[in-house]
Amino acid sequence: MATLTTNFSHVGISVSDVTKAIDFYKNVLGWNHIAGPFSVKDSGDPEDFTRILYGRNGKEFGSFKLAHMTTQDSVGVELLEFEHGYDPGDDFDYDRHGIFHFGVQTPDVDELIEKVIANGGERVTPTKVMPCTDVMGHTIEYLIAFAKDPFGNIFEIYSYSYELQSKLPTKLG
Repeated sequence: MATLTTNFSHVGISVSDVTKAIDFYKNVLGWNHIAGPFSVKDSGDPEDFTRILYGRNGKEFGSFKLAHMTTQDSVGVELLEFEHGYDPGDDFDYDRHGIFHFGVQTPDVDELIEKVIANGGERVTPTKVMPCTDVMGHTIEYLIAFAKDPFGNIFEIYSYSYELQSKLPTKLG
């Protein structure tokens, strides 16, 4: 029996203004806008897949706007603006189960943080230097920081490939 494998396909990000979110992610992270925004209304039909998903447990979602983007490495991003959505404010709800941040990679962390700020987002942490010794004994300094988009979503910005996580120091303090 063959082993089942998966690839990461997409993530959904809830925002308060889908049109502004398209501009933010296009201008700041260089993502491609591929479709939408579309308006999706609750049909009331119990067989409607959107109703099955968003109307679970008796919830009334009313309507939402949906747009699709892709990252430079072809990961999909759904931007959703729910009619009754709310900004998380300054509450970084890291202890809630589920996705609470996403990560992006860039060679210049601080330059990207400046673009985030210039486009309505904010810096969440200072930039941390993560020294790593390569196989030749050379120390390489990788960078990491967290930022927030204008809608309160937190994301991690780092200057190294994710595969290096196991080689970097575990102490971030």
